[in-house]
Amino acid sequence: MQPFTFFISYRRQDTAPIALLLKNEIEKRIQFVRVAVDVEELQPGETFPDRLRALIDGSHATLALIGRHWMPRRDASAAAPPDSDWVVNELEYAKTSALALPEAQRFALPGRLVIPVFVDCERDFRPFHVPPSIAYIEQLHAERIDYAGWPSAIGPLLDRIAVRLSLKKRPDADEYPQPDIAKARTQPLPDAELAQILRYDDYEGWYVDNYGVATVRYLVKTFKFRHFDQAADFMNLVSNHCRILDHHPEWRNVFNQVTVSLTTWDAQRRITIYDLSLALYMNMAAKAVAKNA
Repeated sequence: MQPFTFFISYRRQDTAPIALLLKNEIEKRIQFVRVAVDVEELQPGETFPDRLRALIDGSHATLALIGRHWMPRRDASAAAPPDSDWVVNELEYAKTSALALPEAQRFALPGRLVIPVFVDCERDFRPFHVPPSIAYIEQLHAERIDYAGWPSAIGPLLDRIAVRLSLKKRPDADEYPQPDIAKARTQPLPDAELAQILRYDDYEGWYVDNYGVATVRYLVKTFKFRHFDQAADFMNLVSNHCRILDHHPEWRNVFNQVTVSLTTWDAQRRITIYDLSLALYMNMAAKAVAKNA
């Protein structure tokens, strides 16, 4: 399935830093999207207008970045931009060309959207000479962001865009359920005691990692099976046990391997008896799955 694709239109001498920052933030914060940034997408030897039209054809929405030098300003007595102006051509094409994508890839859009975003200037089209071919843009609701307010403004801006387009935001961080009071009172095991316990054969393959955060501890192990079906059987067996134990792993499955990280988030993401119990069960479950294959 094709991701939701944005095309960012901008003038290099005006809003280039924001264009590249915006691309990175959109792809980092919103799920299943791709962002094409105007001439940044061009490869050596490509035909300039043809490539830009192809990028727009493949996009669902165009973000038009409007800086102080977006179009000639009226207060400078400058003439309107010529018809050959490439930013004018982009925005005219973005509006007039059909959203020629299969129905299943249109994200329920009747046509391509154009969203003006004023960058480091007032949210007002009146200071600019706006050519008649793109006069439609003056009737569109515009967003605004500036360099000084970027850290605090980028999140709300992308929230509004995501809501407008029914796109899902990526979670800012892992989300955990409310801490269980009983588990929160469980004492984490000191590192020395953990090291001693993990020497026992019953805990073969498990080790302690903090993933670069000094205050947390995880029990970690990668289980390797003969094929995916065994890995799936293992995860199903462990899942049923977790419902009874009311303690859950952080894990990742790639084909025949399952990498597991165990911690008690109720106890500030430290290792407790709950993790040791689940690790012990996982080792037994893995052996049972391998034996029944």
